Amino acid sequence: MIQEFVNKNFFLLLLFTLIFGVMFYDTIGFNFTDEICALLLLVLYFYHVFNTKDWEFNKFFLVVLGIFLFYLFYSFIVGNNVKSAIVMDFIIQIKPYLGFFCVYSMMPQLDKKQKKIIQQFAVIFSIYLFCIGIIGIAFPNIYVAVLGHPSRFATAISILALLYLYCSDYTKRDIFCFLLILSIGLFSGRSKFYGFFAACTFITLYVNDSFQMKLNLKNTFFLLIGLAAVLFVAKDKIYFYFIQGGFGYERETADLYARVALYYFSIPIIMDYFPFGPGFATYATYSSGEYYSPIYSKYGMEGMHGLTQSDPSFIADTYYPALAQFGIVGIILFFSFWIHLLKKAIQAFLEGHKKESIIALLIIIFFLIESTTDATITHNRGVFMMMLLGLIFADIKHKKINAAYSSNS
Repeated sequence: MIQEFVNKNFFLLLLFTLIFGVMFYDTIGFNFTDEICALLLLVLYFYHVFNTKDWEFNKFFLVVLGIFLFYLFYSFIVGNNVKSAIVMDFIIQIKPYLGFFCVYSMMPQLDKKQKKIIQQFAVIFSIYLFCIGIIGIAFPNIYVAVLGHPSRFATAISILALLYLYCSDYTKRDIFCFLLILSIGLFSGRSKFYGFFAACTFITLYVNDSFQMKLNLKNTFFLLIGLAAVLFVAKDKIYFYFIQGGFGYERETADLYARVALYYFSIPIIMDYFPFGPGFATYATYSSGEYYSPIYSKYGMEGMHGLTQSDPSFIADTYYPALAQFGIVGIILFFSFWIHLLKKAIQAFLEGHKKESIIALLIIIFFLIESTTDATITHNRGVFMMMLLGLIFADIKHKKINAAYSSNS
């Protein structure tokens, strides 16, 4: 059967992506692993579609594809960078959405044996990262040598912990193991991970069997406590970005200075290129640095460290500023996508799909936090996380179909 073929090959692709697209991506140094994984996923998706009776395409997927294609042709028309840069950025930006929608549309299912294997890989790789974290206390350079950057250590352990939780029965013991695995990421020393860890701890422990998804005094009180905990652990970065302003020359690191500059100049770009922005490959993305965008010179950024044509190393060091490429319309569409998924997760919780809805919520929080200071969503680990998110919503959809079928029977 088609679905059995999809289930089997998706499982193999998921393991392949986990090993080579997440854990050893930087160790191997082959930068096209995530593109290969995305291409294989796309091939599997088209095989699934062409073997269905009516060639069924997900309508939401078609809408998103339509939006991306509009911005692609719009970028060609306004011509704020060369066509090769525009195409490159188009591929990079659409990649995570392809990962999500391909998985969600195929609705693959993992059986108990496959989930057990994934759990075992998650535990083994967590022990591996724990050892790196211990060594990193004395030799901090090991993060760069093995994983490229401490932030990638944190995102990798986030993926392993969420994978473990997804493949579990969501018992109290499973939640404890999830938090134990996730705590390994504290070795990274990243403020945003501290915030994510605080959010995960609060949500998994507070949203228990007696929890009701409604806005009342008790939930509001504990929500404020959880938010306060997240803000507290990330207070240093918040102070630097939004209170101190980030400008000047006496800075701890040049990349923070570049990030704040990208945030600062995104506002006039949004206003000057109203409503659709300057288009692909123009601002705060890898392609805009590889094919140096004229936007940087236009706004006087060409002399800033890490944002120069000779050294654009910090240009793609965050994500939210990159939304300026798509103007106010693109920003609204981006957050509308996440709000739509958040509503689906809340609805799933109300319908009794507790584990899936909680993990979906945690992944949404992960991306919202990560996007403040990293373009993780467009990178290898971001694509894998989007695949996992697609798998979770596919599970929710499958359970709804089964429930409706049982009800009718």
